[in-house]
Amino acid sequence: MTEKTSKAKADKTAADAAATAFAPVNQILETLKGAQEKIQVPTAAREFVKRNAETAKARVADVEQNAITATATVEKALVAVVGAGATLSRGVIDATIANVNMTIGGIQSLADASCPQDAAKRYVDFVKEFGQSNLVRAQDAFNTVRQAATDSAKAIQAEVGKVANFGKAA
Repeated sequence: MTEKTSKAKADKTAADAAATAFAPVNQILETLKGAQEKIQVPTAAREFVKRNAETAKARVADVEQNAITATATVEKALVAVVGAGATLSRGVIDATIANVNMTIGGIQSLADASCPQDAAKRYVDFVKEFGQSNLVRAQDAFNTVRQAATDSAKAIQAEVGKVANFGKAA
């Protein structure tokens, strides 16, 4: 025998052995193919799955809407905080300009003084006005920051309450 024929015989023998070994599996698969066409899923089971799928879709839509609302509220609160920061920053710039102008005015007033006693009075008046102006500005800045923090905290607290209530309902 040649090598080719002995190899062909060995391959045929292996194929026959595999076919024999898998014959029961093939028979089961053929039986299942025929049975698949005959198996019916009960209508009640299909309806149950459909209802649950619709309920799940509705809940996902509710969660999505609540997440969007919560995000918008947090965004609004953060914008308010940033806006308050920008307002505070503008206030600092305005206060600085006002202080510079007030200082220049004080210097001009001191230059107009005719005697040391008049200069001292003008200087005391300048310091008093300068302090009062800066106190008012500081109070305004504090009130702005306090109001922004309060509004933001209330908005975030309300959103957390909504999310917590939704979690209980789900």
